[in-house]
Amino acid sequence: MKKTASRLLCLLLLILVFVPVFSGCNKNKVLYELGEHTITEKEYVYLMGMFKKQLIVSINSSLPSNEKLTEESLTVENQNGVSYNSFLYQTYRESFEQSILTLLYSQLLFDEYGLELTEDERLTINSTAAAIVAYYGESTLKDYGFDGDTLRSVYEKQFKENKVRQHILGVDNSNITDEQIESYYQNNYLRYKMIIINTEYKLHKDSNGETSMVRLSEDEKKSQELLVKELRELLVNNNKSYNYVLLKDDLNLSYDELWEKYSDEKFYPSGEYRPSDPTDKELESSNVWSAAYQSKVGEVKAVTAKRYFKEGASIGGEGESITVKPGDYFEYGTIFVKRLALDKEPYNRTENNDFFPAGVLEGATANYVYFTTLMEHEKENSLSIDVSEKVVDITFENVLANELDYYYLHAEEQ
Repeated sequence: MKKTASRLLCLLLLILVFVPVFSGCNKNKVLYELGEHTITEKEYVYLMGMFKKQLIVSINSSLPSNEKLTEESLTVENQNGVSYNSFLYQTYRESFEQSILTLLYSQLLFDEYGLELTEDERLTINSTAAAIVAYYGESTLKDYGFDGDTLRSVYEKQFKENKVRQHILGVDNSNITDEQIESYYQNNYLRYKMIIINTEYKLHKDSNGETSMVRLSEDEKKSQELLVKELRELLVNNNKSYNYVLLKDDLNLSYDELWEKYSDEKFYPSGEYRPSDPTDKELESSNVWSAAYQSKVGEVKAVTAKRYFKEGASIGGEGESITVKPGDYFEYGTIFVKRLALDKEPYNRTENNDFFPAGVLEGATANYVYFTTLMEHEKENSLSIDVSEKVVDITFENVLANELDYYYLHAEEQ
């Protein structure tokens, strides 16, 4: 129990600092209502800020130090006049709103399950809120759109939600079964394999083991372009009567055999496993994923091969290199994407660790089971949440996620 409480304390110490533009929050009107349970405007402001902070910290964890998001870079607008703050809000607003609804439904189930907070938990709630009020001052928090009472109320709701989650899922998701994990995987993943044919550049490894992209010679390019044309006829058009040259002796080879013989890059012999959620913006932007998502099992589609660079790069060689800017991509060939049938329990095989990091699939399954339980309860009881008109100026643009915040960075030390 102490370990769980400690983790919760660390979570709750994610105190957010907000730009003081919420002068209208003093009335603290109710935005969401479910029976006697509510989410107020001040709670909404605080929860949005915490959501944004966790999102940015998660993004920054995968970026090199010179690319991490900062208060300043979040406000920079792109060529279309859209700031990264606005992009994040548009992309993740539905997820945030869903987290609000889930928190509200959990309050109802807390009562129906007959759960209670312990004295130690209530002491943690009050002492955590008091520490934050003491650090910033009540008047400062009010300028930012919430107050000490808001903190105590949000923390109590979060502790109650954690109790409901443990009641449904068990401590550390111990109630989740192997069957539930497999079912989640089968219904939420797709699998595909790629034959990659380079027609502009190829990977080159020098004597020091350094890899670079080198431009193909004209003869290599002509041969590769012919190979692409014939593979398109064979795999995409299923045309065996075509006048083949390179593939004339390979018409009866399987896709895997053609992959082994012709693919210029041979990663993941069993294929790649990706979530099949079309609302995932990063996946949706991948032409390979989109081709697989839109295909039937066994179908092959041809897409342009693109390589993206986060930090920029020089490619080419022989005095004929080109520079790719950070965030840009260049086209270097064609990919023949085949959607494969999902196999059983690939997440238990080490060669698939890149697609199933430890605990991620189990966590996603637990979230799905938890959310489904809440929604089934709502359906069975014909529940509905009354939502008032939102305050239009409460967006990511005006809640500040300062990653240097003392209480966030030092939460593990408390």
